[in-house]
Formats: sequence, C-alpha cells, structure tokens
Amino acid sequence: MRRFLLLAGLTVGGIVWGTNTQLGEMLPYSECRTRIALLALTSLAVGLASIAAALLSWRGRKPGDAAVDVFLSRLGLLAGLLFAFAIALQGAASLVLTGCER
Repeated sequence: MRRFLLLAGLTVGGIVWGTNTQLGEMLPYSECRTRIALLALTSLAVGLASIAAALLSWRGRKPGDAAVDVFLSRLGLLAGLLFAFAIALQGAASLVLTGCER
C-alpha cells in the first residue's frame, strides 16, 4: 500500500492519460452533435486527478525514509505532473479544433 502511494503519480497519471487519449478518439462525434466542449471538460477533470495523484506521491514519504522511497516519491511526483501537462495540451487542442472539423 505504501509503495502504491509513492507511485500514485506514475500509475494513476498514466491510467488517466490513457483514458483521456481514448476519449479524445470517441468524444468528438458527440461533441459535434451537442456543441458542448466535452473533451475539454474531461481533460480538466482527469488533469486534476493526475495532479492529485502527483501530490499523493509527494506527501506519501516520511522523514527518514530510505533513499529508494525518496526516489520513488519524486518519480511519482514528476511523472504525475508530466502526465498532467500532456493532458493539458490535449485539452487545449480540443479547444482549438472542434469535433466537427475531424
């Protein structure tokens, strides 16, 4: 459980990024019909989930932990933030190109 907390940014960030990528392939069709920016809203939600997972990784370590736990915590933090950045770029692209332009 503790190792999962240290690697939450890496695991959860990767899962929500993959989910957002797949939603980017499916949602433009319904986005074109409804004229609601569904992909931008989902990108915002999963981006916040990735940031929350990165913060869990950062807060998961305790003072006096072994060097490997500090490394895993920092790895989870940076990976979660990197996934959040990638999700933000996907969300920004969905605001530039609507589903009807595909």
